[in-house]
Amino acid sequence: MVHDLIARESSQFVSAASLRVRLDWFNKLRWGAAVGILVAVMVADKWLVQSLPLQPLMLTTGLLLVMNMSYVIRNRRLAPVDILAELRLVKLQMLGDLVVLTVLLNLTGGVENPLLYLYVVHVIMASLLFKGSEIYHIAWLAIGLFTAEVVGEYVGILPHYHLLSAGNLTHELPYVTMTLASFWLVLLFCAYIGASIMTHNRTIKDELLVRQAELMKADKSKMDFFRFVTHEVKSPVNTAQSAVETALELGGKDMSATVEDMLTRAVRRLEQATDIVKDLADLTRGGLLKKDNLQVVDLGRLVSRLVARQRDVADRSGQKIIIRLPEDPVVMTTNLSVLDKIITNLVSNAVRYNKDGGKVNVSLDSEPGGVCLEVSDEGIGIAVEDQGRVFDEFFRSAAAQKQTTLGTGLGLAIVHKFVKDLGGSIDLKSKVGIGSSFMVHLPRTPKNIDAHSSKKVK
Repeated sequence: MVHDLIARESSQFVSAASLRVRLDWFNKLRWGAAVGILVAVMVADKWLVQSLPLQPLMLTTGLLLVMNMSYVIRNRRLAPVDILAELRLVKLQMLGDLVVLTVLLNLTGGVENPLLYLYVVHVIMASLLFKGSEIYHIAWLAIGLFTAEVVGEYVGILPHYHLLSAGNLTHELPYVTMTLASFWLVLLFCAYIGASIMTHNRTIKDELLVRQAELMKADKSKMDFFRFVTHEVKSPVNTAQSAVETALELGGKDMSATVEDMLTRAVRRLEQATDIVKDLADLTRGGLLKKDNLQVVDLGRLVSRLVARQRDVADRSGQKIIIRLPEDPVVMTTNLSVLDKIITNLVSNAVRYNKDGGKVNVSLDSEPGGVCLEVSDEGIGIAVEDQGRVFDEFFRSAAAQKQTTLGTGLGLAIVHKFVKDLGGSIDLKSKVGIGSSFMVHLPRTPKNIDAHSSKKVK
């Protein structure tokens, strides 16, 4: 069942936080409404009515201000965590607003006041916030209040304040009946349209939530499978590699060139399989950003140390790795293993796909609240149509496969995952035949983690 996968809170079209934002916006509107009422009273007292009940109008406006102030204080003191509580509050606010609006209409002409259709605004708001019958509850409440006000004035239970622009027609039963009928029709029609539109939107949202849950479940299943494969394959691959290396060593000079070549190629393939197993382990590893796993890292020193590991590989093809570091130390609190994988994968990729004799530039800069690491090369580049897929697991472009058979297609996927885990972002700029540049932006401390440690990486 679709609804079995949807939390009760998610079935609303708003969250507690977004609903609080709207409630705060409504509060601001009430301040404006109170000012507007005061201005309208002064204008109407002079131009539109014979006698205006100033004291009742001021008392009603004062009540609106007191009510709004209580809402504001409540919103400032309580965090928006319970959507049901927020919905109860907005219903209470609408009830108060409708009652105040009805009183104000009674004091300013009743059925003669063209502002009677302000009730429609509340019905529209209800359709945005509530579901199904709740929208009609607001509509019927508005209908009941205004109908009671009009009937009360017509039969003499409530006082009527006549507008100068209105004639005797407004007091006759046919006019009153037609006005109420049109009022009912407009409100119920607005409730129907609003409910229909928002029901459709909520259905779409519910379907998206189900799809999201299914995708998360599929992603978890994929990660569980990767973990299983990593665990099961690691041991036999290592055993096979050791056996082949031992055979090469024992064979020595007595081994034919053909057999030696086959065993050597087997070792390279087994090394590649080992790399895949290691990358799968990195990709599926969890719990790396727990508080106990974080430490203070001097990023400049770490970059220098990790780049030094790649210099031998770069020297074989005449490449030159250039490091640019700021004068002041760049320090961040992070998981050293995660940061190691990010930097190592980016630099090793730059060297692997660079041109012979090309340059690899590694630069580090401080940013407000974070750091920026950029790794660029002068290599084969990435085609535009492939740039959206370079962070997918196991993806290797045709150009990359032509450049080298080495590589698992997991390096950039690991980088992308770890950067996101740290609360950062990664950007890519690349042109075929000119080179690629990866820019990683990281916060000084992983988001949503309160971490501290006296340990520092030298």
